[in-house]
Amino acid sequence: MTPPLNQIVEHIRSTDNFLVLSHVAPDGDALGSMLAMGELLAALGKNVTLFNESGIPNRFTWLAPKREILTELPAVEPDSLIVLDCGSPERAGQVIAPWLKAKTVLNMDHHLGNPMFGTLNWVEQRASSVGEMVGMLAKKLDVPLVGLLGEYVYLALISDTGDFCFNNTRPETLVMAAEILRQGLLPGPFHEQKQSTGTINQLQMRGTVLKRARLHANGQISLIAFTRELFEQTGTGPEDTEGLVNTVLYVRGVQVAISLREEETGIKFSLRSKGSINVQVVAAHFGGGGHRNAAGGTLNMHMDEAKTTMVQAVTEELARS
Repeated sequence: MTPPLNQIVEHIRSTDNFLVLSHVAPDGDALGSMLAMGELLAALGKNVTLFNESGIPNRFTWLAPKREILTELPAVEPDSLIVLDCGSPERAGQVIAPWLKAKTVLNMDHHLGNPMFGTLNWVEQRASSVGEMVGMLAKKLDVPLVGLLGEYVYLALISDTGDFCFNNTRPETLVMAAEILRQGLLPGPFHEQKQSTGTINQLQMRGTVLKRARLHANGQISLIAFTRELFEQTGTGPEDTEGLVNTVLYVRGVQVAISLREEETGIKFSLRSKGSINVQVVAAHFGGGGHRNAAGGTLNMHMDEAKTTMVQAVTEELARS
């Protein structure tokens, strides 16, 4: 049987028109891998369109991508879809759903529990990021990780590894990063642009949330919460919450951090853990997904109930660990 990577390579070589997309509300890996795939296909002389139902978040506008990211389906239909960093087809959003059922789909992902919804499925759970998988694909296709392609892969790598500090950082991950640096990327200016995206409103909102942080389960669980009222008061929004859950994970004695964010569709939860504690199992219980040490989902309940529910579920998982 042909390995999944080779199947993807063969399909790309024999196909001309692609639509590349990633999950809604894209993070650094989703956005980086999507932009990188666009550059890779263009280098191969393919016709490529980029799509994301949410568009590019404000905190990533510094990238100034040269390829437009559509938020509506293009008039000209592609031959194939390349779906990146989506642990389930629902993560791609509602706009693209009809095409996911009707067209050839290349599903490239690294999440636990991916249901293999594509026509071709390359799900590499060992990979630090889908961006790393795009880098592996580029190598297989003899396209060097230079210029924008390298920058976008690097963004994906540092985003999903916590700047190479998380346990998903493999030797192969660092080798790929080193290759990108050899091709000319300067990490100092790159990180400066990536980090210099905050606002004073965001800083003040985060200060309020951290002031209200609480510990549970004898200090093993930390919990923070973002309400719509707080967003309105501070002039901030959901994307301003990015990464704060990692801050409360590193409180002394904490094994799992919970972040709850009030949205119109319910309470969005994010879980982070240390060591062998598997928060993906907790997320899956509520219809979510992710990785062993980083997972999330949505709860259809009020904030107070969500706090009680998640603390209880995480406490039970800690008892099993």
